[in-house]
Amino acid sequence: MGLEAVQWIVLGVGCFNVALGIYSLATDRLPRLPFVWRGGFNPRRYGWAQLLMAVFVFTVALGPVMMEAPYELSIAVIFLGFGAFIAGICLMHSGKPTQRSS
Repeated sequence: MGLEAVQWIVLGVGCFNVALGIYSLATDRLPRLPFVWRGGFNPRRYGWAQLLMAVFVFTVALGPVMMEAPYELSIAVIFLGFGAFIAGICLMHSGKPTQRSS
């Protein structure tokens, strides 16, 4: 029972990431949330990064379901998730402006 609740919470977080990504891509603005630093992210890259992070969250949430799948498929899904996570971090980091030292 507790594991199912955690799985639903993780899926909710993934849906929230998708909503942030779509909002940023559709409006070309960063969302007005307290945890989003508006000082310098490129909204387009932020949106794509959020969508890639959502792919990671969904692959993690599908872990218990993938136990019944063939081993090769479950390993491929795990690598897809971690690849999307790393690509999302790199994309978000590349969207920050460079800070010049005076």
